[in-house]
Amino acid sequence: MDLYDFFQNFRISEVSRDAGQAKSHARANEVSLRGLQDQIDHLSMVCLAMSELLEEIGFNKEMLLAKIQEIDLRDGKLDGKYTPSIDCSGCGRTLAPRHVTCLYCGTRVKSQSLVQSQQGR
Repeated sequence: MDLYDFFQNFRISEVSRDAGQAKSHARANEVSLRGLQDQIDHLSMVCLAMSELLEEIGFNKEMLLAKIQEIDLRDGKLDGKYTPSIDCSGCGRTLAPRHVTCLYCGTRVKSQSLVQSQQGR
């Protein structure tokens, strides 16, 4: 076996390892995707229920769109996204909504959102 063969075998094993890692990452992404799809399904059902309840009590589409725009502007940007902040009940500091416990004092953070509370927060 000459130096070229040794180098080729090394490259083949390296590429094989990389392919295995890519396959592993793809599987992990599939699992994440399924979780995200479950969340989307849940949110769709919540939105449908709220929409039907609003129609039953007399709200119309224009009122709903105005409220959506109002909520969208709460974070200062009309961008179709809303990023709420959460204040810790233990120390009063502002936290990102993704935190389950306060980074500063360790107090468990309670979500004020009905949608988030349905997903285990």
